[in-house]
Amino acid sequence: MKKKVFAGILCALAGITVISLRNTTVWLFPAAATVVSLMATFEIIHALGVKNKLIKALTFLASAAIPVWFAMRSIIADFAQNHGLNLNPAYFILLYGLAIFIVALTDFENIKFQTASAVTVTSLAIPFAISVLLYCNEIDIIFPNEGYTKAHGLFLILFVMFCAWLTDTFAYFTGSFLGKHKLCPKISPKKTVEGAIGGVLGGVLSAVILYAVFENFVFDDPHKRYLEIVLISAVLSVLGMCGDLTFSVLKRNCGVKDFSNLVPGHGGVMDRFDSEVFVLLGFYAIINIFGVKF
Repeated sequence: MKKKVFAGILCALAGITVISLRNTTVWLFPAAATVVSLMATFEIIHALGVKNKLIKALTFLASAAIPVWFAMRSIIADFAQNHGLNLNPAYFILLYGLAIFIVALTDFENIKFQTASAVTVTSLAIPFAISVLLYCNEIDIIFPNEGYTKAHGLFLILFVMFCAWLTDTFAYFTGSFLGKHKLCPKISPKKTVEGAIGGVLGGVLSAVILYAVFENFVFDDPHKRYLEIVLISAVLSVLGMCGDLTFSVLKRNCGVKDFSNLVPGHGGVMDRFDSEVFVLLGFYAIINIFGVKF
């Protein structure tokens, strides 16, 4: 237990440090996102039992390239424009998928189609999700005419974290004290319906409190968008639980309890970011599809 608490404190301090220095040390946040993406991808590849060195190399390249591309997208865009190139990321994603399946075809006796598919999806989705944190931090640059400031970037980073991790925390304690009805016994026997409800309510309440603090003490131009915060945080909290269950299925299919033992008592990077992946992807979709403003 002591090791678990100590490891948790160290991880929290590391996260706080990176977030605190995200704008003063410009390379730190993208570098941290790249490292997390690489570690998470490594854990997934290891759990899937992938042995092919070329596929490993391709997945690690993609995992590093996505956050690096996002951090340097303006420089890359200028370079492409000056040299008459069309460096649309979608083209590289298509080429990457083709490369994975061609390599799998050459090693078909050892790589199943399901494994190649899982490798492709996870090695793209996870780094992209982590890169959404960079997106949140640069919300004032991405939407220059919406009145966003650096404070909004910090709020959004904390907001998506609250929707994932505090939902998880409230679900755990609510389920421990009040849980009676199993939610998905074949996937995660300890999760309960009561825990899930408590998790969503706790996640929403945490998000509303966070927003109230920023609205009243940080933002220069408050907009009082509490209804949007309630609705979005509720959706993201549910998505976070779906992410947790999805990666639990993956671990069960791979026959592992944790993705790694990197953090004593907590598992690996993916064990900490399983719900966060779905929350970040959902947040990115919501803010761009529906044009939600904060």
